[in-house]
Amino acid sequence: MQRFLISYEFNDGIDQQKGGEMLVEWYESGGPQNRPENYEVHSWIFIIQNGIGYSVVSSDSLETIWKQWHPWSHLMDIEIQPCLNLEETVSIFNKLKQ
Repeated sequence: MQRFLISYEFNDGIDQQKGGEMLVEWYESGGPQNRPENYEVHSWIFIIQNGIGYSVVSSDSLETIWKQWHPWSHLMDIEIQPCLNLEETVSIFNKLKQ
């Protein structure tokens, strides 16, 4: 499995609210427990007041990642980048913040 940094930003406040509602529904329906075995979340940061977030995951393919993120794709811009280790992930994250 390869490690990826997923960055996302909601389109606007309305989409952010819809996304939050979808996330609650996803959790209540067992979302994390229903993830495929070949998708592992290492970290997740969501800065709610800015509508942006970051997640570091390991997965066997971009297709597996996209299956997890597709329901929210119409509400936000999603960027997926491969990263090798924690240092590279922090470096990519710092570049995104600028």
